[in-house]
Amino acid sequence: MAKQTYVDSPYKSFPAAVPANLVGLEGYAVEMVPGTNTIQLYTATAGRPLLGFLFERLEGDVNWAVRLIGKGGTLRAVAGDGTIGQAPCWVKAVNGGTLSLATAGQNAVGFKISPVGADAAGDIIEIVDEPAVAY
Repeated sequence: MAKQTYVDSPYKSFPAAVPANLVGLEGYAVEMVPGTNTIQLYTATAGRPLLGFLFERLEGDVNWAVRLIGKGGTLRAVAGDGTIGQAPCWVKAVNGGTLSLATAGQNAVGFKISPVGADAAGDIIEIVDEPAVAY
């Protein structure tokens, strides 16, 4: 029988498909590369679910600690192009691994709680980890 593994923690380690592509991008959304155990920035490609957000890595290492989505609590993320409104508001992951405002009916990764004002591209935001359909 094959050995089953699981992680009962909000963090799991994954190697980067191209390590140099993720350096300095803590807080960005990532997905698994199909057919591998490696990660890359989220591409918003149909059939590729959001895995989580880059948390940290040891300098020079190819493995990243990823904050898995759906584990509850809050997490830090990076606002993308366009303005995310005042908190609270639903947010979604977009191509490139950043977040943008989610409108009714879109799949949201959670809702923004900080900062309470509007954000600009590249700002660090705090979201409640609650994947849902925005309403």
